[in-house]
Amino acid sequence: MIFRSLVVCAGVLLSIPAFGQSSPASPTFEIADVRVGDRQINLGVTGNAIRDGRYELHNATMVDLIRIAHGVDAEKVMGGPSWLELDRYTVIAKTPAGTSEENARVMLRALLADRFKLVVHQDTRPLTAFVMTVAGGKPKMKEAAGGAPPGCQPAPPPQQPEPGVTPKQTGICRGMTMAAFAQLLPRAVGQYLANPVVDQTGLQGAWDFEFSFTPRPLLAQAGRDGITLFDAMEKQLGLKLELKDMPTSALVVDSVDR
Repeated sequence: MIFRSLVVCAGVLLSIPAFGQSSPASPTFEIADVRVGDRQINLGVTGNAIRDGRYELHNATMVDLIRIAHGVDAEKVMGGPSWLELDRYTVIAKTPAGTSEENARVMLRALLADRFKLVVHQDTRPLTAFVMTVAGGKPKMKEAAGGAPPGCQPAPPPQQPEPGVTPKQTGICRGMTMAAFAQLLPRAVGQYLANPVVDQTGLQGAWDFEFSFTPRPLLAQAGRDGITLFDAMEKQLGLKLELKDMPTSALVVDSVDR
């Protein structure tokens, strides 16, 4: 009995942190200044980088601040009051030496919790998105040859446009994964895609491909010679885009102070 009691006491003692010890605190900015900007001036978010121990983020809405701090797309930030997408802020902060970009995001999360009393939680919510799949079971793209940096670039317009021919927009992509391509599409061709794109092609690795389509504002002008982004992707790449409602991980705003 005495031995058993000693074992229990030892286990209790081991479970108690040593005197003076505490769990490491989350990293925070050394000094931070948050300024309210002019909501009428929308020049796009700039900054989000560390230079010489200084972190700056300009012209960001609260939705921008949340998505950057948590590393999610803006479409996945849900809930909260309407001003989250209207009011704009500038964040200027001093970072400890050697701060990484990931640590800067953690520091931004701590700043939002401190200054705005922001509380969020992860949840699953229905999201209307374009689902990208392989049409016909086989893609019409080539596996990446390598040697070129991954990414997509627009082809330069012809120096002498053909009279009476509506110009097309051409994308030249090298070393692209389908996940990266799905993320790029709404930003590159937002005229066609007002919703996020979700990759469900099942294609692994990187791919080289080119595709040409008629810009949406020029479809009426192009007439029969026009081709939509959706038709171009299916006919030229073997990829299909369909708008569907699907459950997705979301970041829900529980409470926030203005």
